Amino acid sequence: MLLAKTLNLTIEESFKDRAKRIAKKRGISVSRLVEQAIVREEDSEEITPEPGSAVYKLMNLIPESEKLDDYDYKKFKMEALSEKYDSSMNFNCY
Repeated sequence: MLLAKTLNLTIEESFKDRAKRIAKKRGISVSRLVEQAIVREEDSEEITPEPGSAVYKLMNLIPESEKLDDYDYKKFKMEALSEKYDSSMNFNCY
């Protein structure tokens, strides 16, 4: 179990109200909202959706064995165009 610590912030009243409103809308505490914002900021390259969220469900539709780590969109596009059209045609996608 993680140990929680208290952090006091000095922010404008309007931000305090907005944070409370957003947290209430999401069904979480303001503390959890701040934690999520920090995680998003640090891990902006990697998407880590909340379990049960729509994004989480969508991301888990693809089995782990079929997920690609080094997906090359341009290469995939070239292959798809070659299959769809005459493979002797030269497609310049750049």
